[in-house]
Amino acid sequence: MRACAVFDLDGTIIDNSSENVFFREMFERGVLPLGNLVSWGTYFIKTTNLRRAKANKVYLRGLDFQYVCKIARFCVDEYLIDHISPRVCDLMKWHRDNDRMVFILSGSLKILVSVFGERLEVNQTIGNTLEIKDGKICGQLTGSNLYAENKAIAVKQLAEQYNLDLNRSYAYGNHQSDHHKLQLFGNPVAVNPDRGLRQISLTNNWQIEMFHGN
Repeated sequence: MRACAVFDLDGTIIDNSSENVFFREMFERGVLPLGNLVSWGTYFIKTTNLRRAKANKVYLRGLDFQYVCKIARFCVDEYLIDHISPRVCDLMKWHRDNDRMVFILSGSLKILVSVFGERLEVNQTIGNTLEIKDGKICGQLTGSNLYAENKAIAVKQLAEQYNLDLNRSYAYGNHQSDHHKLQLFGNPVAVNPDRGLRQISLTNNWQIEMFHGN
């Protein structure tokens, strides 16, 4: 059995929200239909479930998927690539040198996560996948929203697919919700953790690292 290293993206690999940058670029280009923005904003305001709100991609409804992918790639290369922590690059090299597979598992859109995967030369990227019909975006996700427990499920699927030994493996995350994933690994690392994850890490004697500033 091989070991692996699983990295979160936003707040871990980069000190930013990839999807926020992507949304801002789409908005500033004026390609988001007004009706989509109204529907998305209304839902976001009314819902009390933040998880469902973040999974709602109605602002992209009806747009050409390949065109949106080009904008996602532009955002990563133009705005986000310089936000990758040098510590991440060093760690990924160290893991590869020690024959560990390297994955990025993120709740951000797969069209963004996959570009980071190419640039960092990881084995596989896992992110939220948009539903597509006839080349157009439907405005919702296909499959589960990769958040909290669903990230842990994705890790178990990876372990089964690649015959991974999680007890000898490493995982990196920054948010309290990442503890579902981190607790599956023999070497969990909290990266610039929020208050909730910091407390969980201290309680469980997990390693804490600061990839981004103090």
